[in-house]
Amino acid sequence: MTLVKKMKSNDSYHISLWNKCLISSYIILYFLNNVTRYKNCVVILMYITAIYYLIKNKIKIFDIVKNNLTISLGLFSVSIVYSISISIDPSYSLKKFFDVIFSKILVISFIIPIILYSEKKEEIAKLFIYSLIISIIPIAITDFWQYIKEYNVGIMPFTDYEHKYKSDALIFIAPTLLFLWKKNTIKIKIIVFLLSLIVGFMILGTMQRGTWLSIIVPTFIWCILKKEWKLPTIAIIVLSLFLSIAYVKNHEQFNTLFYKLQQTSSSHRYAGGTQGSAMDLILENPIKGYGFGDNVFHKVYNDRIKDYPQWVFRESIGPHNITLSIWFSAGLLGLVAFWYMLIILIRNCICGFKNDSSPIVKECWLLILLILIGDYIIRGAFETVYLGNIAMLMGFSIILKIKDE
Repeated sequence: MTLVKKMKSNDSYHISLWNKCLISSYIILYFLNNVTRYKNCVVILMYITAIYYLIKNKIKIFDIVKNNLTISLGLFSVSIVYSISISIDPSYSLKKFFDVIFSKILVISFIIPIILYSEKKEEIAKLFIYSLIISIIPIAITDFWQYIKEYNVGIMPFTDYEHKYKSDALIFIAPTLLFLWKKNTIKIKIIVFLLSLIVGFMILGTMQRGTWLSIIVPTFIWCILKKEWKLPTIAIIVLSLFLSIAYVKNHEQFNTLFYKLQQTSSSHRYAGGTQGSAMDLILENPIKGYGFGDNVFHKVYNDRIKDYPQWVFRESIGPHNITLSIWFSAGLLGLVAFWYMLIILIRNCICGFKNDSSPIVKECWLLILLILIGDYIIRGAFETVYLGNIAMLMGFSIILKIKDE
């Protein structure tokens, strides 16, 4: 009998390890470029594992779909289906729906809870937090390797915008350092300080004010909630020293960086700029919308540019605002559904942070909240943020909510 129990215990351990490794691999690889083959392998294994658990363990799918998070996600998906029906290019919109909404958001948002259904909520929270922390290493390696290649052809750091595509990754991983900072050991604080220097360098290297603000604001929120001011004080001192030395030693090399730090203009976003022109088109058709997908926006913009001589850009570069992008695509229904989904997710994060008895789970809820605010609220006001990013946040929020209930 003891042997049987031991064998069952070993099986449970290996199954749990498989589940965690699978989801952790997905998170670590998510923001890396040029590893599509490995990403696809991990996702296929996730599909197979989720289907196996649904059949073998008879996971009650009703437990996953009966919460308000799933309902809000479903309503948003319905609004995008509607946008396909009114699209000026239905076949393209349908393709984008399956590429982004179905496979990248809906499926992943459900697969994560199915795979982690049998795990303890504390283990789920640790998995999310530490996977993001580990992902700093490959992201930093690839970023610095890019700097080395650029340096070899005469391109110095902080002189171009080739690193801006790292913005989403940095918004996700930067708040994890705040979690580590609360560990009361000197060794951990030294590690956090060194990682912060690396991540800080990468953040500056994006040359994107929206990205900087998307990290500063969540950090400020964390400082208020945790009543912690040592880390931001140290960060300000280190940043000031770096900028002062850079200005004195080689001001010319850092001209672009200093320009971005001092810039007060909107970079042609409003009036006849990216967001202003998008608003002009939306107000022509505010209820119905035009259809889902970037190419739909580009086509409408380029067709109508002759009627708007005040527009700054004579060819479409996108609305540079996630809310305007959804409103343009799916009309008023899409706008309401999108913000309903965000508000429900924010509300669950706040409730989880305030009410959960487990410290690590509270930290996980807070981390999801900070990432959501940084990526979709702050950066979303300046850029058309990739919608697929929400799947990871939604998937972990759903499983944590299930465990609370």
